[in-house]
Amino acid sequence: MFSPCSYEPDVIPISSTALLVIEGLWWTPEQKPKRPSVLHFLEGLENYRGDFNIYYANFYEKTGFRRALEDDLTNTSEGRLFLYVAAHGTGKRIGGLKAKTGMKLPAMFKAVKNAANYSNIEGVLIGSCSVGNNIDDFISTTKNSHIAWIFGYTCEIGWMASTLIDVSIFEHLMKLRKTDLKDRKKILDAFARALGRFNGDYVLCKMKGKNIPLKNAITLVVQPRGPGFKAQDETPYLLEKLGWNS
Repeated sequence: MFSPCSYEPDVIPISSTALLVIEGLWWTPEQKPKRPSVLHFLEGLENYRGDFNIYYANFYEKTGFRRALEDDLTNTSEGRLFLYVAAHGTGKRIGGLKAKTGMKLPAMFKAVKNAANYSNIEGVLIGSCSVGNNIDDFISTTKNSHIAWIFGYTCEIGWMASTLIDVSIFEHLMKLRKTDLKDRKKILDAFARALGRFNGDYVLCKMKGKNIPLKNAITLVVQPRGPGFKAQDETPYLLEKLGWNS
């Protein structure tokens, strides 16, 4: 028999799921000295759920993004991967603290596509202003890859509100089983549950003097896994399911 003081190493459960987070800087130290990050919100979800791991990296420009994603974050042992790209966006560029800085969107989409070609990334969420307007890029990035869904925003989103929405999406989409990824309806149902916590009329963006509600600020492209399935824009169906299409 072992004495009460005998050492028995803890058995640490190995998760099969990982959230890959690649984040650009949002503010200079002068603007916000504590440099807020989406990581703290995701760590709260990780602590709450306890069934996935987080891998995190910052990026400053094109080379840094590619290296962080392809050479670092995707080198994990987990079989299920989710990618969260969080940075300033303009609709043409992503990242950067000043106008016309950061990386051009085609380079970002190419890096995501390359990473998805050799890793098991099943979902991509791009938490950046206006990137969701590039629906053709969402579709081409998803096409012939392991990616089952890409979600993004079409306007200049509020940081706090969009971060809370993003956390809700990951909470619900990570609950899907691998077999659920073959079913377009189950993927869309998970998004409806994630977004159903929020009011579709909530003003998420302000652009050119206009208020843009959440229901008009999102893009979702879905490509279920399996032969014969194609990537397509499912935003109208999602809005209908949420009752936000009126």
